[in-house]
Amino acid sequence: MMRVDLIIRDSMKFNIQDRIVLDEMVDTFTAEMHKNQDDAELMDKRPIITREYWLQMIEEVQNKLDDFTTKKALSHSRKYR
Repeated sequence: MMRVDLIIRDSMKFNIQDRIVLDEMVDTFTAEMHKNQDDAELMDKRPIITREYWLQMIEEVQNKLDDFTTKKALSHSRKYR
C-alpha cells in the first residue's frame, strides 16, 4: 500500500511546464496585490486584507507548490524566476 501511495504522490507532482504557469500566476497575483494595496494607500483607504497578510498567504501557497513540484522543475523555477 505504501508503495502505491508513493507512486501516486510522485505522479501528481508539478513538472517544469506546470511550474512555469503556476509561477506566472503567483507573480501576477503578487504584482496586482501590490498595485491594489498601493492604490488604496494613495486614496487614503484601508484595505480589508493587509499587505502583510497577503504576503504571508502567498508565501504559504508558494511553499505548498514547492512541496508538490518535481526536483527538476523546482530547480528550473528557482533558476529562471
